[in-house]
Amino acid sequence: MTRTAFLQSLSLSKYDNHVRDQGLDLLSNPGFTGESGQAPVDLIRTLAVFAEAPSSEHIHLWQALGIEDLPSASEYADIFLFQLYPYASVHLGPEGMLGGEAQNRVAGFWRALGKNPPPEPDHLAALLGLYATLSEQVGPEQKVSNELSGFSEAEAVLITQGRDALLQEHIAPWVPAYLERVIEIASGPYRGWAVLLDKVLRVELVRVGHPERLPLHLRESPPLADPQTDGADAFISGLLAPVRAGIILTRADLARLASELDLGLRAGERRYALEHLLGQDSSGFLQSLAVEAARQALGHEHRRELLGVTADFFRDRAWATSELLRKLSDGGAEITAKIMS
Repeated sequence: MTRTAFLQSLSLSKYDNHVRDQGLDLLSNPGFTGESGQAPVDLIRTLAVFAEAPSSEHIHLWQALGIEDLPSASEYADIFLFQLYPYASVHLGPEGMLGGEAQNRVAGFWRALGKNPPPEPDHLAALLGLYATLSEQVGPEQKVSNELSGFSEAEAVLITQGRDALLQEHIAPWVPAYLERVIEIASGPYRGWAVLLDKVLRVELVRVGHPERLPLHLRESPPLADPQTDGADAFISGLLAPVRAGIILTRADLARLASELDLGLRAGERRYALEHLLGQDSSGFLQSLAVEAARQALGHEHRRELLGVTADFFRDRAWATSELLRKLSDGGAEITAKIMS
């Protein structure tokens, strides 16, 4: 089956309408950015705080954004601790886990800016906070904010370049897709937070334009392993690494697919649940995963206008994952037994 035919066989209109209903395919209102075409720094800083665990100190910030339903600790835990981990290393590292070379690369970026990296330099809150600080130093006219800043013209240029590199190298490759998944899974305040942050980032991405080449995180990432040649362990690990598979696979996804196929879902880490589902109905589950990968590929396609080659990279990876999963599914129980042995 060709790619076009396969896409036509999917029920993607509901997904597409969901994105449009949330306003994610629209450029922000001109009044939102002012004449500079830049999002308000204070808004970016506030949205960064909401990626941290909620506290009573945040109440007035949520209300200032018009979000009256305040998040609970359990809502925060479900989204940020169990479903969607807010760390660049998880989404951009080939291991799909905290730490590693991806986190070291982000920490090195902090040092290159002359700043000591925090304990979690790749956490979404830390990255957005750093971006807000650099934007504040640059000012709305893309230069030193005022004479009291203490920066020379050359230093101002470096700050501007650093801010834009932070956006294109360490934020844009993973945060837009991450927020799309938050919008799909979350309800209440965190869904509203994700919609607003997505719009803010779109303003900044329009301002900075497309990257001229792929971010280093992506250039150095290996593709998803084929279990027929590389073994099941590398294959399953790769499925859980967004930069390799091109998709973000959550616990909620596994629960939904298990329910659709009338399979039992094993409690615990995603890897164990994934292996258990493959053991029950390998062909059916692989086919369902292929559909999910194609669905997320369409999401990357929607972001091409904003992200350019970065969106192309993830779209192609997601589509390649979908094709591999379909081929494995077509092989039936015999091929699955071989790769899982």
